[in-house]
Amino acid sequence: MSFSASRAIPLTVGACFFMEGLDSTIIATSLPQIATALHVSAAEIGVSLTAYLISVSMWMAASGWLADRFEARRVFVSAIIVFIAGSMLCGLSQTLGQLIAGRFLQGMGGALMTPVGRLILARSFPRDELVRAMSYMIIPGLLGPTFGPLIGGWITTYVDWRWIFFINLPLGILGILLAMRHLEPHPVESTARFDWTGFLLVGFTLVALQTGLEIMASKGAFTGGAMIGLALGLAGVALYARHARRADAILDLRLFKYRTFAVAVLGGSFSRLVLGATMFLFPLYFHFALGASVIEAGYFMAVLAFGQIALRLGLDPLLKRLGIKKLLLVNSLVMGALLIGLLAFRPGISFWLVGAFIFLFGLIHSIQLSTLAGLNFSGIPNEILGKATSLGAVVQRLSAAFGISMTAIILGFETGGATPHFADFIAPTLALAAMMLLSALSFIALRQGDGDDLMKKRP
Repeated sequence: MSFSASRAIPLTVGACFFMEGLDSTIIATSLPQIATALHVSAAEIGVSLTAYLISVSMWMAASGWLADRFEARRVFVSAIIVFIAGSMLCGLSQTLGQLIAGRFLQGMGGALMTPVGRLILARSFPRDELVRAMSYMIIPGLLGPTFGPLIGGWITTYVDWRWIFFINLPLGILGILLAMRHLEPHPVESTARFDWTGFLLVGFTLVALQTGLEIMASKGAFTGGAMIGLALGLAGVALYARHARRADAILDLRLFKYRTFAVAVLGGSFSRLVLGATMFLFPLYFHFALGASVIEAGYFMAVLAFGQIALRLGLDPLLKRLGIKKLLLVNSLVMGALLIGLLAFRPGISFWLVGAFIFLFGLIHSIQLSTLAGLNFSGIPNEILGKATSLGAVVQRLSAAFGISMTAIILGFETGGATPHFADFIAPTLALAAMMLLSALSFIALRQGDGDDLMKKRP
């Protein structure tokens, strides 16, 4: 593969991830203005967020089957078109119902875009180039959620809230043009019949679990609604485990027989839990514990993203020197130590020092993301990559949601509903450090040779 293609393909996929990640966070700062414009209450406008989450949860499990049945590039481009259509409907909405319909379409497009994009990368690169490709893909994908709140606040303040949706039109058209230019179609695999029973059961389970976790995160406690959602979700898990015994199940749990996949998805879920939780916890910590302004906290999160980007230059040498297992073990322990080290900061500390620390955390954060993304596909036969993508995406989403909810509950318990202070952040930060220790322990299950296909052989 040429030098330009090795970057053009992952950056094309990543550009669409940027659009989806930007949209998922940009709306938060504009909800009060949207509620006023549509003449609804703040509580009612929150349904638009729920509609997006429900749609993502429903359609993510179907991504692998659709990519295998209708060809991955075609599904990827179609997902962008659906996302654009949903964005236009949101921007033109005159009623809450229209906004909800638009958000549902956006969720459908986003649910298919992300896992199918990863699948395209897995099929476009030899395994020993996959970690590098994933690292380039993650660059724009990380920038979207980082800058979403800042861009949303600027648009709402100086332009009009409808442009937080209309901005997706040029981004989406650019994504389509790049996809048609740089992404190659792959032969369509023969597929089994679509598992409608499994699709509905997975959708119900994910919606119930996601709803329970969202309630927990917003209330900071185990409320009755949260417990009902989680109970229904766990019942759905049990029912699906029984249903998954059939050969054409939409999420094939038999994939966990591949050790590297099981470790990357299940063991790596502890890391993804922490990675999701820090995006929630860090801005609050900077603002309430260290006394940074909201704008300064935003700058720190931007520094974190730049640290994640900077590591792209040094990832390959680290892989060659340490190997997959040792790299993940050491990196997990370093991340845990850095989380504990964050508590050494006190109000009044130099923000230059905080910025340098966060930049370093971004570097380590990036190693974990890129290496786990590649390990998801290590040792998986090409003909079942689509199924692996769907299953990995579902577990990854639930891990991030659980991390945010767990952190919110611990922080809510510490504050007792009051404004948080420095001491209130000790317990949630230590809990996340403990999760990184569990992640490190899970990587011990990797054996000699696991992940070797992700590294170039020395001549």
